[in-house]
Amino acid sequence: MSKTSRICAFALPLPVYHGFDYAVDEVSNYQPGIRAELPFGRGNKIGIRLPGNPSEEGERELKAAIVPLDEQPVLSSHLLELGQWMAEYYCQPLGEVLFFCLPGYLRKSQTQTETRLRCWKLDSIDPQLEQSLQTRAPRQHQLLQALRDKPQGMTAAELRSIHANWRQPLSALEQQGLVSSHWQEALPATRLPLQQACTLTADQQQVYDRIRAESQQFLVHLIEGVTGSGKTEIYLDLMQDVIARGQQIIYLVPEIGLTPQLLGRLQQRLGPVVVTSHSAQTEWQRYQAWDQFRRAAARVMLGTRSALFAQSDDIGLIIIDEEHDSSYRQQDGVRYHARDVAIKRAQMLDIPIILGSATPSLETLYNLARPHYRLHKLEQRVNRSPPPSIQLIDCSQQPLTGGCSPQLLQAIRQHLAAEGQVLLFLNRRGFAPVVMCHDCGWQASCFQCDARMTLHQAQNQLICHHCGHRLPMPVKCPDCGQSALQHYGIGTEQLQDFLQQQFTGVEVIRIDRDTVSSAQQVEHKMQALQQARPCILVGTQMLAKGHDYPHITLVGILDADQALYSSFYRAGERLAQTVLQVAGRAGRADKKGQALLQTAFPSHPLMQGLRDQTYAELVQPMLDERKLIGFPPYVRVVSFQVDALSLDLALDKLQQVRQLLMPLLSEDEIKLVGPIPALMARRVGRYRAQLTLMADNFAQLRQVLQQALPQIQALRNTRKSQLTIEVDPVDL
Repeated sequence: MSKTSRICAFALPLPVYHGFDYAVDEVSNYQPGIRAELPFGRGNKIGIRLPGNPSEEGERELKAAIVPLDEQPVLSSHLLELGQWMAEYYCQPLGEVLFFCLPGYLRKSQTQTETRLRCWKLDSIDPQLEQSLQTRAPRQHQLLQALRDKPQGMTAAELRSIHANWRQPLSALEQQGLVSSHWQEALPATRLPLQQACTLTADQQQVYDRIRAESQQFLVHLIEGVTGSGKTEIYLDLMQDVIARGQQIIYLVPEIGLTPQLLGRLQQRLGPVVVTSHSAQTEWQRYQAWDQFRRAAARVMLGTRSALFAQSDDIGLIIIDEEHDSSYRQQDGVRYHARDVAIKRAQMLDIPIILGSATPSLETLYNLARPHYRLHKLEQRVNRSPPPSIQLIDCSQQPLTGGCSPQLLQAIRQHLAAEGQVLLFLNRRGFAPVVMCHDCGWQASCFQCDARMTLHQAQNQLICHHCGHRLPMPVKCPDCGQSALQHYGIGTEQLQDFLQQQFTGVEVIRIDRDTVSSAQQVEHKMQALQQARPCILVGTQMLAKGHDYPHITLVGILDADQALYSSFYRAGERLAQTVLQVAGRAGRADKKGQALLQTAFPSHPLMQGLRDQTYAELVQPMLDERKLIGFPPYVRVVSFQVDALSLDLALDKLQQVRQLLMPLLSEDEIKLVGPIPALMARRVGRYRAQLTLMADNFAQLRQVLQQALPQIQALRNTRKSQLTIEVDPVDL
């Protein structure tokens, strides 16, 4: 290292838990948050400069950084601090976390590209010069006339439509002082005219006033409002206040399907200051939105969980809509919960954060006892009509046709005849979940996963919904050779076919992962629902997430019984949330709504509670049970998970982790469970097992982790076995 060099630490996108020191020259710009090209191994990698200066004591031979890639940091000091907190809290590699906070476009060696449009406009014109150009430079004259017709200016795409070779004549016009250029923002165009704010109801106004009175400090505001109570209208009024102060907002939703409908509503109220970021966009589109928000050209960042890491120097509010939704939990790669990280970000910025839901998560209800949480309730819909009560249909003693009971079919006919729309919820896509041989008992199972394959009849294929493996539907049984193959159960594809036969002339719209793959496709299918004509909507979990269907008057929920006896400890909570969310789609406008729930176990306490109790009354016994048995949210959990080529390899690696943890544990304070096989031990051809730490006191749990992690992280991941650590996992 030369005397004109200094040492800087860089985080690289590698599964390691420390930074790497490099020598950098004193002249180049290596601020914290700058990306740099670095020599690593036999090639080069991109790294992010970390804050602080490593110790330069002792003689060290360090490689020199090659070149900085940015003039300005791509991660602010705040996001660097947030990323370091995430890496420490979630036990994730720092470099992977920091690169995860960047849009995908910047995770490579691309330089920061200008996202604004360059626009040229006519400054002045001399008639004699124009006449001269007409004869000696016709291309310049042609561009000159086009620019005269558009005094606001023209972009490169517009100039190209005038003449394919437009750059040279335009440059000549610039040199003569006739034309100049400026930058123009390329914000999403608004499709609808601006609307004035709606008058808030008394309940909405009270919630708005209480939040606004405490809008200059960190507080977590939970708006628990029944479906249709107008939570979004409160968000909009608060967002207008924040924008009026010159600040910006991050607004998270759980699904991309919500984005188009909500984007239109935000643009109608706030104008062309809203950008979106979600996985259905290209890397360039997400980078463009990130850059526009960073430069404050956009005031609102609307998107799914990764939009939380949008960069801004002046965020004034964060909103997490449908905060209970499991989509906010990242299950692979960098594992984190967007809701919890958003709360931490709000705390670091000392700004309020709003959590909205009709069915809050048990973790959030538990946290209401904390001093920085505020609860705001909206117990009535905006139109004052009561949410539909849930009626149980006992289908234990009657045959189902196409998955529907006679009572449900009769209700569908009545609502269609009354010009209403119908929503049928079935959280199972495909045609049938089970295919088996009636003679020998063979079942269609995935050879890569411990799961049955689902029949998709339109494609004549068996598909595993866990790994995506596909097989042609066999004509004969692969085991006994007989043609006695039968399918059992029902999926959305079969339900749609049945309804089309039963209700001829009525449009049956199916929305699931097989029929829609983008937000635009969801929006296109939803257009029929906005036209108020009778139709039937069939779908899966996608329909339970905040969509507004003003003309739906009947909701039918099919096959919810599987959650009653699930081994998943959150199954009851998820069932209650799903049923109440889906039921709340009915009767949101002027017509009265009805919700029917088919069950073979109408006397089950949870089914009785769904019919007779409010959500708060329904989940309180769940909280009491969790406390009694020592489950989250009353305990904190860290899970060590291994997936390997064999179950023995997975269990052996976790046994090594257990041996490292055991000397540090106090039996009374921290429990260690496992290693044991996962609920689905084999998935995508690999075997999974887990080891779980559970403690009432998270500080004690963190202390154990801090002591054990260096040795645990030294257990190298290989192709044969890979260890991951998950803090606050969804499953146990």
